[in-house]
Amino acid sequence: MLQVDQFESIPFLDGIQGNILKSHGRHHTANLFIIGDDGKQDLVKAWIHSLVVGTNPIIRSGSEQIHNNLRWKAEKVDSGVFACLHISAAGYKYLFGDQKVEDFEDEAFKLGMAHAPLNDPPADFWEEGLQQPHFMLLLAHASDDKVRALVVEIQKSIMFFTKIASVEKGHAIFNNMGAGIEHFGYVDGISQPLFFDDEWERYRADNEITSDDDIKFDPRANHDLVLVPDPFFQDENAKGSYFVFRKLEQNVKGFKQAEEALAFQIGLEGEDEERAGAMLVGRFEGGTPVQESPTDSMVNQSVFNNFDFTRGDASKCPFHSHIRKTNPRSDLPAGEAAKRRMARRGIPFGHRNDDPDDGMIDNKPEGGVGLLFMSYQASIVNQFQFIQQSWANNPTFPNFNDADPDGLDLIIGQGGPKYPVTWGEPNFRPATFGQFVHMKGGEYFFSPSMRFLREIQEI
Repeated sequence: MLQVDQFESIPFLDGIQGNILKSHGRHHTANLFIIGDDGKQDLVKAWIHSLVVGTNPIIRSGSEQIHNNLRWKAEKVDSGVFACLHISAAGYKYLFGDQKVEDFEDEAFKLGMAHAPLNDPPADFWEEGLQQPHFMLLLAHASDDKVRALVVEIQKSIMFFTKIASVEKGHAIFNNMGAGIEHFGYVDGISQPLFFDDEWERYRADNEITSDDDIKFDPRANHDLVLVPDPFFQDENAKGSYFVFRKLEQNVKGFKQAEEALAFQIGLEGEDEERAGAMLVGRFEGGTPVQESPTDSMVNQSVFNNFDFTRGDASKCPFHSHIRKTNPRSDLPAGEAAKRRMARRGIPFGHRNDDPDDGMIDNKPEGGVGLLFMSYQASIVNQFQFIQQSWANNPTFPNFNDADPDGLDLIIGQGGPKYPVTWGEPNFRPATFGQFVHMKGGEYFFSPSMRFLREIQEI
């Protein structure tokens, strides 16, 4: 694993943009989707160069990000707005022509999300601003006002040579225990690949691991899980990452009503009713894995991740549950699931007038809120797209029984699988559940190296 205090890590981390190996951690974001004007490529290149070199550069390298995080923890020193830039295949074509795009190895990236075999709505039905952008600039800060002010500043500075197609704003939301949640109310972002030794030590403490014998799930990962050489350079310290963005709108009211109906369909009553939703997600709202407990009762539930599934047994956590579909752990042979993992960087979008923890349903939003899904990976084909297509959209995975398919991932898919009525016993009952997450648009990008951003005018 990488050690942040070792000198030999600095050139490597200096070569990549921040947010890839460590999340930026800010609670307010803005994603600017930008299209360059024809004939203005030189002005666009100069602007990109100014983001990293100049009087007020805002894009930070991986090492700068870590240094600033340490200063914040130790001295509460505000390092300012965080930023990172991502370029689509259409953006590279705009800047350099078709030939340079062929230097990228990932076929999904070169084709773009609109042509991906994901059962998404046709691209013509996506939000207009999310249809084939050239660039996505991510801004983040603890203060929403500072993010908004920088958005306005950037819009003014590039208005004569680009079009801002869309500005997608994200805002972290929290439950009554202070844990980050998504709009359905479930603790989110618990299971992530860990690249640094300090993250592993925190994981051991959070999960009460005192020896290797205590490890049931190991999230440690090598940086090549998400990093690849920047194809523009023969330089071991010039690396980038493929980046996925998807805007997913959530019908919270409909989902909560369906949770209640599901509990009724399969005969769950009283305290057991909460298990209906937990079997869809794989965790209770507080974070307790349903594989580990029939109730939302773990003390360290919002951070607990040291568990595994029992292969072939869906009597506790159904095969179709979201976290089992997208991270099947030991349902697959050793190492198979680990190589598909992504570094997820999603954040909720939309403002709510209700309290997500108030226990009510009628006041919940039916639209206008959701998740800005974002992830880094070394291969879109072998990671994000494989998970979405071969796991989440595959009704037989991970049960592999064509005669008795379990159904799709009901958070990001649709179907009618079976649910265990009694926790831990093979007593199943079929039930239907609708689709309450709607894809509104997105794109595949590449997050280029710091060297690319500094030298873009010379390429």
